Amino acid sequence: GSASLPARKGQRPQTIRGPLHIQCNGHGDPNYVNQLVDRVLTWPHIESNPLPVSPPNTIRVRLAEMVATDEPSAFLSAREFGRVLLGAPTIYLALPLVCAHWAIVRGWAEPHYLASFDLMPAGAVVVYTPRDEGELGVCYSLFSQSYRFACGLLRGEKQVGNAET
Repeated sequence: GSASLPARKGQRPQTIRGPLHIQCNGHGDPNYVNQLVDRVLTWPHIESNPLPVSPPNTIRVRLAEMVATDEPSAFLSAREFGRVLLGAPTIYLALPLVCAHWAIVRGWAEPHYLASFDLMPAGAVVVYTPRDEGELGVCYSLFSQSYRFACGLLRGEKQVGNAET
């Protein structure tokens, strides 16, 4: 469960908190973020084609409409449960509140600035980018939680493909 998430080692990275909430330092090798994105985009029912309004270097991770839950708190925007900025490496996820809580308490994430204005769901977080293989695994598990939440699997609504955990 979320409570078993290990504590992240070291200081939290600095972020710029604002409408564009970004991680400023502590990124690690960009190959880890690329590996994370490449794996997530192979999951069942993921739409990886960019939206026409997406800025370059922004990867929006969206679910196909047929499998998306009707729970609005599972998404950052329409069917989008995750977003990765590649230019200033930053990861955004919509997590169930309990999972978001433990990710924040254990040092893996911080609440997204826009959530405090009800412009994103309460479980929207900035997940710190992985610095090594171990952190890559934790980021991958947080993406998996977000995916399962977006599919409605955490509430047992339906069964959809199989994202590795």
